Amino acid sequence: MPETGPDLRIDRPAETVPQLVVRRVRQAILEGTLLPGRRLTERELMELTGVSRTSIREAVRHLQALGLVEMSGRKGVRVAVLGSDDVRQLYEVRAALESEAVSLFVQRATDSEVLELVKLTRPGKSDDDQLSAIYHFDELLLAGARNALLESTLAPLHARIHALRRLSLSVPGRRERSDQEYRDLVAAITDRDAERAVQLARYHVEAAKESALAAVAKLEEERASGA
Repeated sequence: MPETGPDLRIDRPAETVPQLVVRRVRQAILEGTLLPGRRLTERELMELTGVSRTSIREAVRHLQALGLVEMSGRKGVRVAVLGSDDVRQLYEVRAALESEAVSLFVQRATDSEVLELVKLTRPGKSDDDQLSAIYHFDELLLAGARNALLESTLAPLHARIHALRRLSLSVPGRRERSDQEYRDLVAAITDRDAERAVQLARYHVEAAKESALAAVAKLEEERASGA
């Protein structure tokens, strides 16, 4: 019997270091730890993450491509500050693309994927759990639509939308209405009623847009008054 040699295989990490940095910064923005307008220098990012300048620079380029950070002078970037016009344009594009993703999901998703959406929209979640569930809802919706081009186009848009969600859900009554809108949407998806699901998706995006605009307008007023 031949002698067994040492096992020298190296498991490839699921994510590169820059990808890990992007995920951590993105999560911090989503959780509200990094607020819009917060400046981030390379040195600070290196200290916060413990990774090299090269990895930080690559991560920042990707975060810029996602629209989550923007240049702030010569020494760094800041968490993107979205104005009312930015928000309006984001949601207009989201309405068009997400309704198509919903239609394709109804046609192509497996029963187990539909059941997973049902689980994600069950009531009784905390604010953080709800935001996490919405994040996974969007991921599953795109996966189940089975259109790689649509996914690559809509995923970066969702990254910017996620950064707004905590703000828009802070509008009184919005969280409860959003919960119900998602449940209504999933009910139509479960019935495989594409037409109804698309209508509900568009209604939800329109309602989310109005809440986001109201929240951003309030922030703009506070900044203007120096509050």
